[in-house]
Amino acid sequence: MKHKNRRLLIIAIVLVIYNVLVFVLPFQRNAVFWIAFAFSDAAILAQVAADWIAFRNADSMRRVFLGIPVIKISVTCMFILLAVCLILMILASFLPIPGWVAVVPNILIIGFAAIAIILADWAREKIEQIDTQTVIDTMFMQSFRAEIKSLVRRVTDADLKAKLEKISETAAYADPVSNEYLAELESTIGQKLGALKQVIQDGGADGIAITDELALMLAERDEKCRLFKRQQYQTKGAPQP
Repeated sequence: MKHKNRRLLIIAIVLVIYNVLVFVLPFQRNAVFWIAFAFSDAAILAQVAADWIAFRNADSMRRVFLGIPVIKISVTCMFILLAVCLILMILASFLPIPGWVAVVPNILIIGFAAIAIILADWAREKIEQIDTQTVIDTMFMQSFRAEIKSLVRRVTDADLKAKLEKISETAAYADPVSNEYLAELESTIGQKLGALKQVIQDGGADGIAITDELALMLAERDEKCRLFKRQQYQTKGAPQP
């Protein structure tokens, strides 16, 4: 909220300075002047809407970063429009310029800015959707890696600890992306991991056997990942890796 208030304060300062300059400078107050004045004030006030579009739901630095292109487009187009409007005011003070000459370039600039902002915001939403889907698709392996590391720290048996460290190393280099092709196997891996945690917690003797099964399942998952990617390449007609 504090940063938003500062941004709005900057917009207000620009609006005040621009209006003071426009009415202090000796422009002719004709139709072109008022058309240019209306467009320029609208462009400055439109920064409030652009700020909302860019930084709505900006609850992280990444979302703030993704909103910056919208602000860059909006501010750039605003300064271009202000420059055009000032030029029109100057020329209209010395030359008889019809009103449509003032309307057309400003409408084109506003139209370009609106389309560019919509496209930038659309791209931002697509990136956020991809990021969200990536988090979902990698959640299983991220959780598995964390669980295995936690078990390594808790185990005191040297042989079991060595096997868990090997699994942790294998998981660290495994393909993190899940898919429907791996759902059943990953469910079984999750169940085995839960059983291993229970055995370690209870001090049972089946830890090594379960760990060996987990290692085999990880190898199977890795093979299925390669097979799935190979099938995707074939479906798309790309050369096999």
